[in-house]
Amino acid sequence: MINLDALTRSARDLEPLPVSVSRLAALVANEGTDVKEMAQVISYDQALTIKLLETANSAMNAGVVETATAHDAVVRLGTGTVLSLALTTAVAKLMHRPLPEYGLSEGDLWRHAVAAALAAELLPQFAKVRIPPETVTAALLHDVGKLVMARYLQPDVLTTIGRAGREGGLSQLAAETELLRVHHGELGGLMLQSWKLPDSIVQGVIYHHDPQVADNLIGYAVHVCDLVAKAIGAGLEHENHDVEAHTSALQALQLKPAELGRLCEASAERFSDVLARYGG
Repeated sequence: MINLDALTRSARDLEPLPVSVSRLAALVANEGTDVKEMAQVISYDQALTIKLLETANSAMNAGVVETATAHDAVVRLGTGTVLSLALTTAVAKLMHRPLPEYGLSEGDLWRHAVAAALAAELLPQFAKVRIPPETVTAALLHDVGKLVMARYLQPDVLTTIGRAGREGGLSQLAAETELLRVHHGELGGLMLQSWKLPDSIVQGVIYHHDPQVADNLIGYAVHVCDLVAKAIGAGLEHENHDVEAHTSALQALQLKPAELGRLCEASAERFSDVLARYGG
């Protein structure tokens, strides 16, 4: 039905990320990284520097004093948001494309990714544990494996997966695994490995549907942020499986149901603001 070897090769053979982005990802994942190191990497990328300064000085993020340097932008925005913005520049065009194989119109996948990343930015306000800063990037990229999967999903394959879900009571993830021997989370992980992103981000993407398997904090956080994005209607509304967070994720994040509700409300407000400012 599908050539698994070709599928995994395709996940590894995508155009590489800019060196500056890969370097930033490694720095963010290292808790001992100094802000000066990140600012130095950013300073060699003119386009990224301009984007960060514009974002830091936007109405949403602006302070009393205008941000004029990469160092100040990192301090104001936070390392996780800076990495997410750097990756946004690199993958936005890729993730804007329609994926009819998944029932996604142009921009659907991107809107969902942005909403999940915004939820990850807000999550530290509601969770009672420290959320690693690279969680924002893992949330942004959690469904990137669908880009590769869609290249090989012929209509008959998609129909079979859909039927397995309807008649067999399987989630899309379980149907992919049963019929294709791989799911989009695993393919996304292969893509991120080829991009030389830190293992913490890779693991968060691979296990975002079943975070209890890996039992790591980023996986739990991305799982919740994915569901928040679905709950607020940010793309993928047609997917009606796995709409409740795993109890293990809420426990690991020390996130009470009431706080999860407030996270959804805050994420919906932030998402609406982003769409109004930058378009969908």
